[in-house]
Amino acid sequence: MQVKFEFVIYDDALDTFELDENVYSYELNKEQAETYKLLKEADLHLYNWFKESELFVNWIREEIYPDKIGKKIAISDIDEVSLRRYYFFKVTSADSHYDYFKKLFGILHEVDWQDREEIGEEIIEKLIVKRQELLIELKEDIVEGEEELESSENNTEVIES
Repeated sequence: MQVKFEFVIYDDALDTFELDENVYSYELNKEQAETYKLLKEADLHLYNWFKESELFVNWIREEIYPDKIGKKIAISDIDEVSLRRYYFFKVTSADSHYDYFKKLFGILHEVDWQDREEIGEEIIEKLIVKRQELLIELKEDIVEGEEELESSENNTEVIES
């Protein structure tokens, strides 16, 4: 099973994210595909599953961004699951993004537009911490583990957007 990914690159100095407009394909083995199907409805669980996979992080470091060692990146899209709201949320963002983050962070509903601005600022403050949790640092050394033997099964394909 192939899963398509898009990434954002984090700029430490400016505390901003830049979208990499390429789409990358990652091949999952049968066991990984089953896990993917179970997690695809829970975006943060799916994200963390990929982030914690040594094979996946090695694939990014070796195949996708070999020239970005020492940089930090994050996943912006996993197939049809978009996580862009985490990196590009603004006080003027759509209601659906507000509702999502209010539920995620346990924020009570605002009464009027003025409250929406305050809620937006509260969401932005909480996102500062959450964004740091989502970052994947591209280290020089390859992450080694028992899954490394399966690495020959994984293929990379770049699809121009």
